[in-house]
Formats: sequence, C-alpha cells, structure tokens
Amino acid sequence: MAHMNDLSSAMSERVTNPHYGDGCYRRRIHLEQQPGVLIGALEDDCHGFRVRITHDDNVVTGVEADTLRIPMSTCPGAVEPLQQLIGIALTTPAPEIVARVPPRQNCTHLYDLALLAMAHAGHESPLRQYDITVSDMPREAGHSVAKIALNGEELHRWELEWIHIAAPAELAGRPVLNGFAAWANNTFSGLQQEAAFALSKGVFVALARMYDLSQIAGEPALHDEVRLGVCYSYSRGVVENAVRLPDTVRDFSQTPEQLLKFL
Repeated sequence: MAHMNDLSSAMSERVTNPHYGDGCYRRRIHLEQQPGVLIGALEDDCHGFRVRITHDDNVVTGVEADTLRIPMSTCPGAVEPLQQLIGIALTTPAPEIVARVPPRQNCTHLYDLALLAMAHAGHESPLRQYDITVSDMPREAGHSVAKIALNGEELHRWELEWIHIAAPAELAGRPVLNGFAAWANNTFSGLQQEAAFALSKGVFVALARMYDLSQIAGEPALHDEVRLGVCYSYSRGVVENAVRLPDTVRDFSQTPEQLLKFL
C-alpha cells in the first residue's frame, strides 16, 4: 500500500495543516433541470462553482458559469474553453465528450459539474443532490471512510487504506485515484457509475486538507512543477500568470448545512 509520503509527493512545498485528523472533507453537488436549462452547483473545501447550460432539447446551445470560490487567480478564464460543449448532443456519452473537449484544457471541477448537469437532462427527477464525505486519514494508519449519497440515500461507502479500497471486500485493493477509471467503468453502470466517479474526485480533493494552503497564498503556479498541464490554470499560456489566492479554503466538517450557500 502507498505510504503517506507517496501521497504528499505531488503536493511538495505545502505546509502541514495542524488540524488535519479532526474533521472531514465535504462536497455537495446540486443538479436541476428546467425547461431548456440545466443547472449545476458545486461547493467543497476549496471550490465554489455554478454552471448554467441552455439547450434545445437536443444539443447544448449555451454555457454560462460562475467561479465563486477558486484557488488560482486564473480560474475564471476556464469558462472560455467550456464553450466547446456548445453543439454537443445532450445524449453524448461522457467518453465521447472527453475526446472532443479535453479535460486538461478545462477546470477539472467546473468541467465535471457541466458534464453532470448534461447527464441530468431528461432525468425523471428535476432535482438531484450528491453529498460526498471523506473522513480525515490518521497519519500513522492511513485509514479513512469515503461515502456518497444521492438525495439522502447512500450509494457508495468505501473504507480506504491510503488510496486503495479496503472494503467492501469485492472492491478490496482497487485504486481510487490513478487507475480508477480502468476498473470502475467495467464494475458500475448508470447512477452507480456516475456516483463512483464523483466520489473518486472527492477523495482526490480531500487530500488537500492535509495542507494549510493559506501559507502559500501569493505563490506563482509555476513553482508547482508537478501539476503543470493537469488543468486550465496549470496549462501553458495560462500558468505563467497564475497565482495562488488567499482566504479560499473553508472547513465544512461541522457545518454541512452551509454548503452551496457560498458564504
């Protein structure tokens, strides 16, 4: 199993968060469909986004987004590459969208939110809410629990050992980060698959809780060579101007009711 040093190698130069271990990561995703409009909203410790997708019942006709709480100064520019979704059929499978609209040219979280909103088109329920929780990982043991609920009903609950699933038994040993898609696409389908991918992304962001990101406010993104090319703000032509913003992290461990209020 991976050791904590392996997990932190991609986040070198970060300052350890002394409060890590006493709480949990939370992410809430709201999906709503109205006539001709699909709405998505996402908030977690590090991010706050809204997206509004218009359509003619067949294809996307417009994309608007609000970057309400963001880690980098350049993140608002990620609304522009998202315009590549215009003209894509609402029924297009996610792998085909990914092939046409490269995720690494977009903000990872805004992009995922847009695709979730598109997938919500035509769903029998006009409202869907995902709630993701990942408990802090004791530094000595590396055990945590990651779970996701849809409209209050738990769909997945994984006991983790570092970045691999320990339970349920049928998934034991499976990776939740690198290599996740290779097995998850063949294991889950429908909403179970959608929720599994959303939970995997939550586990990834939850690792940031180990660090006090306020200590690196003002640092140029170019200092983080490991992340070059992973998303819009770290892409060439953008990363040169990207700076870590101050006061952008929230802790919802004890206040899940504040999620999506964008306080």
